[in-house]
Formats: sequence, C-alpha cells, structure tokens
Amino acid sequence: MDGKTFDSLLKLTATSTGRRRLLQAAGAAGISSLLTRGGVGALTDLACQNRQTNCNRKRNCQCHSGDRFKNVACAQLPGKCNRNGDRCCGKTGATCDKDCDCCKNHRCNNNKKCVKK
Repeated sequence: MDGKTFDSLLKLTATSTGRRRLLQAAGAAGISSLLTRGGVGALTDLACQNRQTNCNRKRNCQCHSGDRFKNVACAQLPGKCNRNGDRCCGKTGATCDKDCDCCKNHRCNNNKKCVKK
C-alpha cells in the first residue's frame, strides 16, 4: 500500500461515518472472497444438522440437495427415542438407518426409508 492510500484510509477512520464505511467495505470484501473461493459450501455446511439433532427450523435439516436431504423436517421424534423438542427427522420417503431417524408417527422400513406407521 502506498502512502497516499494509507493517508486516505487514515482520514476515513477519523470520523464515525468513515469508520462505518471502512467496516462495511471490509465485511463486503470478506464475504466476496468466501463466495469466490467456494466458501458458499462451507457456510452451508455450518447450518447442516444430522438426524436427531436439535433444530429450530426446517432449513437446518434440509440444507443440501440429494436423497439424504429429501423429505427431512424439523419435528418431534417418536416417544421411544427419548429426545425432547424438535429434531431433524425424516418424513415419508426420507432415508433412514433406524426408527429414531424418522419423525413421530413414522418408522424406518427394511428399504431404509421412513414410512407412516
């Protein structure tokens, strides 16, 4: 960075409006670098949750495409799973490994799919 640019940045930070604009520009630069380096996947992965984990909205559980994320909801698990609150679980047609991967009133069949009881 040359002296002229440095002086301009220094003058910007001298006022609260200047500092705000500088922070906004730095934030925008950080987000754009994430997007250009494939960081979108990294941001989405942070929001992804596995079956039976706590959730507060459907998109926590349906953050990717593909069979593993189809028909997944944020809902109650069957009572035998001993988990309180909403959890990521499968509705009819969702993939599963065991009954507790499926939502309340559903079970995991031999084809590893959630079906209504």
